[in-house]
Amino acid sequence: MRICNTTLGLGLLHEQTISVLDTSWQFIDDVLGEGNLDALSNCPVKQEIALDDASLRPLVSGRGQFVIAGLNYRAHCEEIGRPVPEKLVFGTAPGSATHAAGVNVIIPAVAPAEVDYEGEVGVLIGKPANGIAAAEAWDVVAGLMPLNDVSARDVQSQGNSLEAVSKAKGFPTFKPHGPVLATPDEFADPNDIALTTLVNGEQRQSGRTSDMVFDIASIIEVVSARIALSPGDVICTGTPGGVAHGGKYPYLVDGDTVEISLDDLPVLRSRFVNE
Repeated sequence: MRICNTTLGLGLLHEQTISVLDTSWQFIDDVLGEGNLDALSNCPVKQEIALDDASLRPLVSGRGQFVIAGLNYRAHCEEIGRPVPEKLVFGTAPGSATHAAGVNVIIPAVAPAEVDYEGEVGVLIGKPANGIAAAEAWDVVAGLMPLNDVSARDVQSQGNSLEAVSKAKGFPTFKPHGPVLATPDEFADPNDIALTTLVNGEQRQSGRTSDMVFDIASIIEVVSARIALSPGDVICTGTPGGVAHGGKYPYLVDGDTVEISLDDLPVLRSRFVNE
């Protein structure tokens, strides 16, 4: 199942056409709060629209949180001169950073100089998860989606590390995701997904989730042992090498376009503009 959220309502994607559903649910976490995603397949269709013609909304409401897994690709550790962690490093960012695909990301006036992209796999939690073992972790996953873990690096380098990370990654519009959420069965191997990031058409990042230091199930096990996860929470699973913070590429400026791809899912495309 591939799920979109449009200004006309939630919908299911078939090839390049969205079947907009006749339902009062506004976000995917609304559905999860009343059951599971299978309920969407029972909703009548009220309209068919082309994906390219759709005005998109965020898939998740923002009532939850974003959990940020850091330093989870060896190439990223190497490019910023950090050791590969022996234990998962993670923090959180506020759900208010949630943002739709195809809608401008705002470069904040208070921190415009070092805004960076991070192409990632976003993992949407579909069930309450507290103390989940890795062997059962996929049972609490609703789906996966392209996600840009946008970060203001100058803010990230200030003050207490966890507080700084939350602030740097939590500006409004800093968590664009989508345009679709795909259930795990949509992938040939959800533990080996291709991830690519382009900036203004130039490839900056290329990796596979099999390159992660800690795989998705391990991340869920560690995180859920320390904080309770709820339906609508999103885990940002880390980024491959190739970010601007590594020094090889420039930071984002007004007018830049970032495109993030996961396997054959529709591309997450965001234009960055000054506040």
